[in-house]
Amino acid sequence: MTKKKAAAWIIVFALLVIGPGIIYHFAEPYINTENTENRQLAEKPVLSRDNLQTFASEYNSYYNDHLAFRSQMIEANSVLSMNVFRDSSSSSVVLGKNNWLFFTDEGSIEDYKGTNLYTREQLELIKDNILSTKAYLEARGIEFILMIPSNKEEIYSDNLPDYIRKRGEQTRAEQVISYLREETGIRIVYPKEELMAYKDQYDLYWHYDTHWNYLGAYIGAKALLQELGIQVPQVEELTITPNDFSGYDLANMMNLRDYYKKNKPAEVSYDVTGYPTNNLAVIQAIDATELIYQSDSPDRRRLFLVRDSFAGGMAPVLASNFAYTYMPHWNGCFEQSMIDEQQPDIFVYEVVERRLDALLSFRLSE
Repeated sequence: MTKKKAAAWIIVFALLVIGPGIIYHFAEPYINTENTENRQLAEKPVLSRDNLQTFASEYNSYYNDHLAFRSQMIEANSVLSMNVFRDSSSSSVVLGKNNWLFFTDEGSIEDYKGTNLYTREQLELIKDNILSTKAYLEARGIEFILMIPSNKEEIYSDNLPDYIRKRGEQTRAEQVISYLREETGIRIVYPKEELMAYKDQYDLYWHYDTHWNYLGAYIGAKALLQELGIQVPQVEELTITPNDFSGYDLANMMNLRDYYKKNKPAEVSYDVTGYPTNNLAVIQAIDATELIYQSDSPDRRRLFLVRDSFAGGMAPVLASNFAYTYMPHWNGCFEQSMIDEQQPDIFVYEVVERRLDALLSFRLSE
């Protein structure tokens, strides 16, 4: 190789290495630089005596996570997988029909198929936990209700891909509910039938997210309130205003949040009004920890609801119907001592269908 050719190759190599960074420097103000990955990116390490051995690998992780045009390249790969190969770039997401996305983690698909039923021993453990919890609350004069919102996959199964089919005659949720009602007499709210009644008239779950929207949440809240002896307006009596707001947790898992927002049909979601709010006041609303409300509801009972993310949409409807409502998140916030501190009249444990394994460990006891 001549010196000129060698020099040319060196220049080409240098441009390939530093060129994207130079271009990115000037393009950065005009492109999306938001972290589109469902994880925390590595931070730039500072060399010190404590990280002499690990500095190189730490810096390599930082460099890889902050590579010029990384988000754009990841998005391009995800779009290619979806549009050319009809495949999701995330093992946590499956592409459904009619522009629906579905969750595959936490047993969601197995829940629908009915292939993950509990053993007799697991059912006995759940029963013992529930009976202990019920006794603990009844000793304090507190009503106890278990609420299980339905998985999106169960309500909109007609939009699942054809290769995902029912295998068993009973789902795990149906198994647990039947067993607990027979063995413990516990009050359980499982609003599947109520959701199924309106699923064809409205989209009750977001297409690109695992959660129900505000209308789906209203239907779930209405079922819980009915169990507690409170009547709120029927769906037909509400003012339901379509909007294009959406959650995007599933799209985000594929690094395609922005793509779906810009290139896919807008969601059909809804603002829901027309039910009594009774001067509802928000005391605190931190979704990851506590939701606290008070209202002028004629029902002066105090509601305590241990929740996951599905309760967020229900919160305004539920809280409008009680004097005081306290909703701690189950993950790292709820502690049993809070019950005596809050002095509730009603205790609800809300757990979405796909997280029913929580019943294997949730237990209140003296």
